[in-house]
Amino acid sequence: MHSREQPSSPANDKNTREAERPFSKLRWSLIALYAFIIVFLQISKNPVGGEIEASVYAFVVFVIAGLHGRERYGLKNMAIFFLVTWAISLFFEALSIHTGIPFGHYHYNMQSLISLFGVPLIVIFAYFGTGYFFWMLSHVFTGQFSKKLQGKWIFVVPLIAAFILVMWDLGMDPIFSTVLSLWVWESPGPYFGVPIMNFVGWFVTGFIFYQLFALYLSRYDRIRPQKVKTLASKPYWLEAAVVYGLIGFTIIITPIAIYNDITVSMALVTVFTMIFVAIISLIAIINNNNLR
Repeated sequence: MHSREQPSSPANDKNTREAERPFSKLRWSLIALYAFIIVFLQISKNPVGGEIEASVYAFVVFVIAGLHGRERYGLKNMAIFFLVTWAISLFFEALSIHTGIPFGHYHYNMQSLISLFGVPLIVIFAYFGTGYFFWMLSHVFTGQFSKKLQGKWIFVVPLIAAFILVMWDLGMDPIFSTVLSLWVWESPGPYFGVPIMNFVGWFVTGFIFYQLFALYLSRYDRIRPQKVKTLASKPYWLEAAVVYGLIGFTIIITPIAIYNDITVSMALVTVFTMIFVAIISLIAIINNNNLR
């Protein structure tokens, strides 16, 4: 006697099709919205002020990162990544504000934003959102894409992600601190007012939370079968490269709203760091024959 296969319900078929859909209209729409906000705020000479501008950027990237990361890691693992970045970044930010280690002595000048231990909470969201896309590009650079991290890659991927993270700060920090005074260095350094120690601190902080997440994933990462098609698609990985490029683009077009030696210099630095990384990532994704 042969058992009959029960036909799947229309609802299940719809959920399966949505889970396997490689092109996300929602995420790409949010990416387009992010690009529009960047251009609008700069062309209109940033009418909302530096604090609101930084908060808007951080929030939009946070949302896109959460949606993108849910496809690859699921809600639980993305929550773990958020908690790790939140705990490590808050600890080192607060430590540096009170002791000068590891970034140097500084204080935030964002009185209108909610803070914890002297650190505006929006900063923690920025670590998660931008940090996630730097993490994903490190997978592109190493050819790991949707593979579970094993062997040497457990340590190589976090290392590369930390370098990509610091590239962002090289172009962003002098603008946000020296130009906009969103945070103030008590002992300004030689890099457009930013202490060199700050970049070492960024690298160490980033490497620690990336490494902790990599170690966690090496044991608990599971790729759900219904997500295989999406994670093997070029549009999915192109999202990460495009968002990363847009994060750099915010720095490049800053001279439109604020034209001075620092903003122009940071735009130049960003072109030859972040934009270079974005271009290489786009080429690597488009030319990858294992992606559809």
